[in-house]
Amino acid sequence: MNLRTTGFLLRPVVLLIALVHLVLGVLGFFFLPEANQAGENTLWIFSATGMLDVIRTVLGALGVIAFLKPSAIPAYCWLAFVAFAGLTAFGVLSAGTDMSGDAVNLSWADNVLHALTSLAALVIGIAATRVSRRKQSKTTENV
Repeated sequence: MNLRTTGFLLRPVVLLIALVHLVLGVLGFFFLPEANQAGENTLWIFSATGMLDVIRTVLGALGVIAFLKPSAIPAYCWLAFVAFAGLTAFGVLSAGTDMSGDAVNLSWADNVLHALTSLAALVIGIAATRVSRRKQSKTTENV
């Protein structure tokens, strides 16, 4: 597979990841616990808390920016990998407890989504880094 095709295939996947989290983040602000009855702070099967909605919205917006500027895809993917791996680790540890003061309040559906996103970001980050390194080596060979 040549460099142009590989880079071309990465962009739609980054956009999909970004839009999923951006939509969940923005819609989650309408389902905050302050506006609903106790236990109804969910968006479909995912948790909707203020902290989680901010994290998802910011990472989703950064993903859309990375889609628009393809040279930022490797940096975004590594950031998303670290962020969602951390959320997954925190979520796995906290999903088993019912602490009412938990600011993030992750459910198992959130943990699965974050783990899959982290894995996808890792794979895309590795592929995007390889593509950018190959492009750099080809430009230095031509000089």
